[in-house]
Amino acid sequence: MRADARLVLLALLGGITWGLAWSVLAPYLRGLGYSGTEYGAMGGMTVVTSALFTMAGGVLSDTLGARRVLALSLPLWAGAVALISTGDKLLVTLGFLLNGVSGGLGWTSQQALVARSGRDEELHYIFSYVAAANTLGGAMGSFMGWLPVIASRSYGIPLVEAYRMTLEALSILPLLGIPLALGVREEGVTGSGIPRLATIRRLGRRFYYIAAAEMIIGFGAAMSIHNIDYYFAAKYGVTSAELGSVLGVEQLVMAALMVKIPSIADKYGGVLKIYLAVTSSSIPLLMAMTFTSNYYVAATLYIIRTVLMNVANPLFNAFVMRQVPRDLRGVASAFLSLSWTIPAGGGRAVGGYLLDVNLELPLRLTALLYGLALGWLASVFREELSGRIPAVEGKEERAPVLLG
Repeated sequence: MRADARLVLLALLGGITWGLAWSVLAPYLRGLGYSGTEYGAMGGMTVVTSALFTMAGGVLSDTLGARRVLALSLPLWAGAVALISTGDKLLVTLGFLLNGVSGGLGWTSQQALVARSGRDEELHYIFSYVAAANTLGGAMGSFMGWLPVIASRSYGIPLVEAYRMTLEALSILPLLGIPLALGVREEGVTGSGIPRLATIRRLGRRFYYIAAAEMIIGFGAAMSIHNIDYYFAAKYGVTSAELGSVLGVEQLVMAALMVKIPSIADKYGGVLKIYLAVTSSSIPLLMAMTFTSNYYVAATLYIIRTVLMNVANPLFNAFVMRQVPRDLRGVASAFLSLSWTIPAGGGRAVGGYLLDVNLELPLRLTALLYGLALGWLASVFREELSGRIPAVEGKEERAPVLLG
């Protein structure tokens, strides 16, 4: 097996946690009377808090080891879910903020750990297998969105109360991942310390071109996709059961394709060409969602567009990590995450406000921004796409050619 089994299992548990939480969270808070503006603002605070702790996660991952930082983020995540489950506005707000802390530390350290858990020439496979496990877990958790609905109907429990009990139980799950994170083998930790100018230069010019595109994508995704659960709940009045079914189907399809797409990239033109081709094809479907009033049509379009937009992300992550030295992959993950999360904080808040103005407007603006970002990447890497030069820059500690 190309990926550490503990890393795969950890990704599976993480996927179950966020899959179920995402299915339940919007209907739960909307049932308690939270508006779209409030929901978007709290989500925006999460993203901003995550950004503040992302660089710390990167530096600590390169200094202490990514597995230790990842293990630290898990009890914070559990605490965040427990706070949100109370429904109290102050505690829910604190829960969203704590979720941002956990996310900043956890995402950066996980990316660095995956990037240092195996050989560079196999990274596009390792990233894809771990992402497939996380996505499969997300599908399982999303389908569990039926549980509170079934419990409510079977036992006469108010649906909002069933949602609260689900979140309380869910808060235990991240704790099971702590020993798994600590058990993953990690190579290339040299204690780089706080990034200096020389460190930043070692990341390479093209790394920052990618970061610029990620800023545009992050803002666009936060405006609509991060609030898509509220969009469906507001437009179609769906519960966690319907939301969970949509999220579950999309993730099952994505998990199946993720384990196959690395070999497809090897066979047909390389990871960058496959990434751009697949993600670009999702944009018309996002626009089409805004021109239907049928939930099943919208849900089908959303499933297909989400698969296309995300299935090649592990290849892109591997592509980026292979362009930076192994001992700087924590800092590189942090910079890349910041380029996505900083604009996403404002994007989610703006998107939440726009949902109260016009439900369709955030999705249409997102489609426009996606097109601009992917066009920028195609322009910057046009020589790589034509096959004239390899898709890896620089000499020092760079991996041979082999990409969210």
